Amino acid sequence: MPIGRSPAPMPRFFAGVLLAIILPHLENAAADESNWTRIVNGNDLDGWYTYLQKHGKNSDPERIVTIDDGVIHLYKHAEHGSEVVQGYIGTDKEYSHYHLRVQYKWGEKKFRPRFEALRDAGIYYHMVGADRVWPRALQFQVLRTHVGDIVTVGHLRYDTTVDPATKDDDKPTFMSPENGGVPHTHGLHLITHLARRALHEQEDWNTIEIIVHGDRAEHRLNGHLVARLTKARQPDPNDPQRYIPLTKGRILLEIEAAEVFFRNVEIKLLDGTAE
Repeated sequence: MPIGRSPAPMPRFFAGVLLAIILPHLENAAADESNWTRIVNGNDLDGWYTYLQKHGKNSDPERIVTIDDGVIHLYKHAEHGSEVVQGYIGTDKEYSHYHLRVQYKWGEKKFRPRFEALRDAGIYYHMVGADRVWPRALQFQVLRTHVGDIVTVGHLRYDTTVDPATKDDDKPTFMSPENGGVPHTHGLHLITHLARRALHEQEDWNTIEIIVHGDRAEHRLNGHLVARLTKARQPDPNDPQRYIPLTKGRILLEIEAAEVFFRNVEIKLLDGTAE
């Protein structure tokens, strides 16, 4: 093509034909229900471990975690308003490229030390390092009225795009580039928050999806994109002033002083070379 000459626009007929060919493939990919693996078997925590304040790993004398008819029930045996321990359920394996899907709904009970606060839980991913409350990881926040926020623990950093009106806030709001979002690097403190773009939480069961390709992730709630990050990175263990890519880690279901139910915890492994 000669320099300086723009390509001729595609005739509408051919553009329509092209869309007719491509769109069904995209829709089929989005609706593909194959290759999912249930990673909580519905009977016990095989493949997972518990980590609780005061009790440590795989010790749950207060029966904080129970499984009933395939549903994980947190704090089933705790009395409303009582003081409880917090922690998480974690996978034995690490994951890097995957699509995680899990459903949750709130119970009625709340507990101290968060009795006066909003109901709180979450899905940690790319958890690395030692078990502790709370560990170094990225998190899909499950906080009443704030479901889908990106939370980081442990001086993690990442790139994203935000609403330009909030770019200087401590908790900016995610906005995709096509809607006017501007580039932003987030995560300069021990714990940081990025607000989800919109609230799509509903009563009863909600479906969380986290789509991860190494150092990139998307947060979806009930089918809606609510946040996105790229270039996740962590302090280099050999040089805390230097950051290195964060591309894999364990998956955790958070236990944070609110009665909550999780079910249908499943994963689809993705091609590690996907862009």
